[in-house]
Amino acid sequence: MPEKGSQDPAPILDELRRSRRSVQLATLDAEGQPHCGYAPFVFDEQAGDGAFVIFTSQLSMHTRDLLATRRAGVMLIADETETSELFARTRASYDCEVWVIERDNERYEPLLQALQSRQGKMIGLLKTLPDFVLFRLVPTAGQFVMGFGQAYHLEGPALDQFDLRKN
Repeated sequence: MPEKGSQDPAPILDELRRSRRSVQLATLDAEGQPHCGYAPFVFDEQAGDGAFVIFTSQLSMHTRDLLATRRAGVMLIADETETSELFARTRASYDCEVWVIERDNERYEPLLQALQSRQGKMIGLLKTLPDFVLFRLVPTAGQFVMGFGQAYHLEGPALDQFDLRKN
């Protein structure tokens, strides 16, 4: 394991963001009951705010939670097979505000097309189903961990820059 501060965290975070195709979701329902889930995603590159775009069914608990509370925790995490120490998996976690993109919104189709380009033709089928909702999860705070003693607060408009004073 490299010494603390011996690796530049920027390319490691960039690789994690590029290589993950789904996000882990932490949500609370209106009564405060926690739920977890995951969703395939794409970044909303056009907006420049680091938003995750997901398309999920109202049949899932996390979708109902997102609609009720408009808050979520999101995590990108290295696969278990890609790490030598499970207690120090590379990960980025974010607190997010949740926004619904309505079907009549001008960004709806372009965002779904971006999802389909990244996730495949299943999006074409799912968009015909009336219970699916398109969300933008906009990060408001974030942390990046790349090993023991290597935790960084994220900052900047897309929360993809590092406050190196807080590592």
